[in-house]
Amino acid sequence: MKIIPRKDSNEEFWNREMETMSWEQMMELHNEKFLKQIKYIFENSEFYKNKFAEANVDLGDIKGIEDITKLPFTVKMELRDSQLEAPPLGKHMACQKSDVARIYTTSGTTGRPTFIGVTHNDIEVWREAAARAFWCGGFRPDTIIPLIVSPFFIAASYADALSTIGTVIPIGVGATERVIAAYQYCGANAVLATSSFPLHFAASCRKRGVDPTSLGIKIILAGGEPGASTPTVRNAVEGTFGCLFLEMMGNGDMCSQMWSECRYKRGMHFVAQGIVHPEIIDPDTLEIQEWNEGAKGELVLTSLDRECIPLVRFRTRDHIEVTQMDCECGRNAPGIRVIGRTDDMINVQGVNVFPSAVRDYVAKYAPKVTGAIEIQIHEAPPEGWKPPIHIKVEHGKEPGDLDELKDELQKMLREKLIFRSDIELVPPDSLPKFEYKAKLVRKLYEEK
Repeated sequence: MKIIPRKDSNEEFWNREMETMSWEQMMELHNEKFLKQIKYIFENSEFYKNKFAEANVDLGDIKGIEDITKLPFTVKMELRDSQLEAPPLGKHMACQKSDVARIYTTSGTTGRPTFIGVTHNDIEVWREAAARAFWCGGFRPDTIIPLIVSPFFIAASYADALSTIGTVIPIGVGATERVIAAYQYCGANAVLATSSFPLHFAASCRKRGVDPTSLGIKIILAGGEPGASTPTVRNAVEGTFGCLFLEMMGNGDMCSQMWSECRYKRGMHFVAQGIVHPEIIDPDTLEIQEWNEGAKGELVLTSLDRECIPLVRFRTRDHIEVTQMDCECGRNAPGIRVIGRTDDMINVQGVNVFPSAVRDYVAKYAPKVTGAIEIQIHEAPPEGWKPPIHIKVEHGKEPGDLDELKDELQKMLREKLIFRSDIELVPPDSLPKFEYKAKLVRKLYEEK
């Protein structure tokens, strides 16, 4: 691995040239890198050769980044099918097997896990992207981070960037005592985890007689699921630990980290300039949406510097809103927040309901509620989507009158998200806790 000198803590950017370039400059860079990447894909990916042929697209039809709309979208199921046909990495692998340096897996929270191969060059590219994201979020050379992930998940690759910036303490999952010890005895002062982890961790600390504020945590960067930017969640975490709580986002199939919030908390900045090209589409019409503040749609990503499994117009299923086009910090790329995932979305009498939005609105009733929910779908859609939707909600230790709280929550969801619910209040800590991503929807019909 290439040795990179420590950067000055006072520097605002990990890569000033890339992170401060204008949208026009970025498009010029992406045009050049896109043409090189698409030529590589045409020449080396059996999957895309067939896919482009079916779409009647030749390499000569692609003159620049503006022609990206001529290329078909890629969806997750295609990647799964490709890997079943040619295991382990699929027909979309575009390098020699001998060039694969590592194989990771996705979490598999929406189906069969997919396997992610990276070459040595891909590792360096991912390290650069993640370093930009972590630096944007406030990690510096004096940052000491326990890495609380399983070694086979994409998140394990964060160690490359984290050790370039600061100090990493590898721990893994299911080892709460070791995590606490890292803060008490090794001087750890930051957390990198999912959005739902910090408050669960705080509860575990209290059960062991440890005050969360005594751990000396300065910054928590959270991703893997929406939630960190929700004011009630953010205030609860920052108040619990006495720290800064910021959001970031990557995509296991595309790149480890691509978006990161800065101290101004106005949305996650795009920090993968020259590495990934982002688009927004209307998930229903598939039409391209302009990058303007307030724009909403599904995030679509295309690889610009990938050797092993480059992807073209990959539909992430992340439904986003553009929150800013520039920032006081000096970064000039768009900022976003994630509204929810289109593949988690349920449709109640024509109304699209994102489970993360349900959780966020319920969390506003803290401390009467803990913020934990489980949406239970008893029958396969569309029958299972008929109202009222059954939702288990953990009440707090002092919730007051439970019947009144139930009525308040049901009325609030009816007014805010326009669907009827059947709230079942359950005791604190009774809903499942997850080491990785919280599962907000339980499909009971699949368990029969």
